[in-house]
Amino acid sequence: MASAYPTTGSVAPVTRIFLAQAGVIDENRPMMPPVPELRVAPLALIRPHEEVDPLRVDRLAGRIIAEGAQLNPVVCVEDLSGELVLLDGATRTAALRHLGLTHAVVQIVDERTISLERWHHVIREADSSEIVDLIGGDHDLSLVSDEGPPSIKTPDGRRRSVHGDELNLSRVLSALVHSYVGRWTVNRVTDGELHLVPERFPDWGAVVEFPALTMGDVRKAALGEDLLPAGITRFSVPDRVLRVNADLAMLESPGSTADKQALLDQLIRARRNSGRVRHYPNSVIIFDE
Repeated sequence: MASAYPTTGSVAPVTRIFLAQAGVIDENRPMMPPVPELRVAPLALIRPHEEVDPLRVDRLAGRIIAEGAQLNPVVCVEDLSGELVLLDGATRTAALRHLGLTHAVVQIVDERTISLERWHHVIREADSSEIVDLIGGDHDLSLVSDEGPPSIKTPDGRRRSVHGDELNLSRVLSALVHSYVGRWTVNRVTDGELHLVPERFPDWGAVVEFPALTMGDVRKAALGEDLLPAGITRFSVPDRVLRVNADLAMLESPGSTADKQALLDQLIRARRNSGRVRHYPNSVIIFDE
């Protein structure tokens, strides 16, 4: 059940307003969480932690032009330096840059409230020996007996760890992913789905298992020079904001960042006052993402 977000008294900055449940102001009821912080930020301050697929960027840029809006905010944590470490929305951010925009709508999250998990990759429609030969033959990588992830597991039950000579973690992972992405079909699975791979993907040739990463690894990739490969980090963000539908005309409008923020606040205030802001505390399953 969705809950409406009415006002609860004196108006604070719109992205910090405390809201009551079910559309009824009742001081005896617990308050809803504050509206997540939404900010118009210069794209120059947003630092991605992972690489992007140029083809996906082009496709999304076309959709953004067709829709005339940034539908969903990208998600960032704010670094002490003032830069914004991008957690979710690398392709969207790249698409906005590709379109020549200078600002984007960002949801700022508290690092303490998010969880960082990992994806693993199932390489399909390929012979396992060909995969092993390809990765082992990469001049930047070598395969050794199992010492833990990053590793590849083949249908014969054998697991081989992937090492990189004098490479840092980001470069090892990037070289590994680049060796097979675009060559074979790749599907993502979570830790809890690894045992289901043979059942779900009868044509699997190998599973690439990645190491557990920390927010320190993410920050280092974002604020340094070596990005992580796309498709291995997985963030769980409470109260994820969707469908803000920020008009591109607002993001392209003349004026300062503060002027654009005022326009965003006005948009959110209008949505709130018309009863269009909803909070869904229940989990959902999407079949056409």
